[in-house]
Parts: sequence; structure tokens; C-alpha cells
Amino acid sequence: MLGILICGHGRFGEGLIEASEMLCGPQPYLQALNIDLSDDLELCRQRLGTQIEAWQPDTDEILCLCDMQGGFPMEVCLVQLPDQKVKIITEATLTLLTYLLVHRNGSQSVQQLVNNALLEAKEAIHVIDPQILFADQRGEES
Repeated sequence: MLGILICGHGRFGEGLIEASEMLCGPQPYLQALNIDLSDDLELCRQRLGTQIEAWQPDTDEILCLCDMQGGFPMEVCLVQLPDQKVKIITEATLTLLTYLLVHRNGSQSVQQLVNNALLEAKEAIHVIDPQILFADQRGEES
């Protein structure tokens, strides 16, 4: 089983998990590591290590989704995880997470899963201009 740990500032991870479970239902081996401004690196490392150890017998690999590249949550993951079977993905989104959850038990390798999830997440980002979107409707009403 692939474990997914969301590491982010404040309650980012909890919010992402709550939203993903609305779409995908409750998920095993999905956990948030909330990091507050007052937390120090050692405390965060210990919390992360405890979570990884708890999953060890049942998970082959762990994905650590961080809220942003270069932030303190990513630093915590980098410091804690050099010897673990862990991949770190930055700029976590709901699309990325739901793709991973839906497909993590499939036949693709973890690397293929990550590559496909990243493509899905990138393709999901759009700028929507309501004026352009509804221009045809306004034209029909005039």
C-alpha cells in the first residue's frame, strides 16, 4: 500500500484531506502533518518519524505532499526522510491528491502514478473569465 502524508503550513493538510474524502470517501494511510509557526524542526521531525514508523509494516512507499516548494514543511520532510522510501511532491492540490487516491492501488508503479498525477494536476489549472464564458448567453438575451 502507498501511504500519503500531507505536510503543510497550518491546517492545510487537514483541509485537503477533508475535501478529498468528500470526493473519494474515507482513506487508509492518508494523514496530515500540520506545522504551526511555533513548531521547531526537531518536534516536526519527530512527529513525521512517528507517523512513518506507524505505517512501516503496511506501506511499501510513502508520498509526502507539501504545500509549497522551499517552505518549512518541505524542509521537515527533506531532513527526516533521506533514508526512507519516500518521494516528496510540492504544490499539492485537491486534483493531485484525488488522482493519487483513486489510482494508488492500480497496476502502475509509484513513479508512473506520480507522473500521471502531476500531468492531471497541471492540466486541471485554468483561468476562467466569466465575461467570456457567458458572452454567448448575453448575446442571445439581447
